[in-house]
Parts: sequence; structure tokens; C-alpha cells
Amino acid sequence: MKKNLYLGLGLIIFSGCSQNFEKIYDCDGVEVVFNDYDRLFVVGGVDLSSREGFFMNQTTVFGKFYENADGSAMATFSKINNTLEFTDPNQTLTAQCTEK
Repeated sequence: MKKNLYLGLGLIIFSGCSQNFEKIYDCDGVEVVFNDYDRLFVVGGVDLSSREGFFMNQTTVFGKFYENADGSAMATFSKINNTLEFTDPNQTLTAQCTEK
């Protein structure tokens, strides 16, 4: 009985809130939020994880802002280097990120 009680409490505590898995970074003034558990990727308030072309693995998070005949604008976050790379048809910008 006691073992089941501890098991039940443990499950409630560990599965209760996935917000604990959110990582928030400041990338030269742009806020980046990602959550591996919920597969969330938000750059500057734009949820890229809900858009076509979203990709996430252990080292990289990638999402597109838009895609048209001229090209696409995308953001790539490196979990290893803590960098955000923004690419559009005209330029590529890289920002160093610090965890909040």
C-alpha cells in the first residue's frame, strides 16, 4: 500500500507540468523558447513548431517563418553551441544565446 502511494505521488509530481522542461534563451534581444517534451519552438513570440517544416532533434531545432518563390526565412537553434541562426533569401545572421 505504501509503495503504491509513493509510486502514485511520484507520477503526479513528474508528469504534472511540462513547463519545467522549457528552456528560455536571450539571443541578442530575441527570446527563444523550446521544450523537447512538448516539441515547442518559439522565436520572438512566433510559434515555429506549429508550422510546416518544423524539425527538432537532440542537437538542433529548426523552423520556417515563411516560404515563397523568392526563398524562405528560417531560424535554427543549436543546442550544443547555444546559437540562433536566422536565414532569409538576402542574409544570414547569427546570435549568441544565453539561458535565462
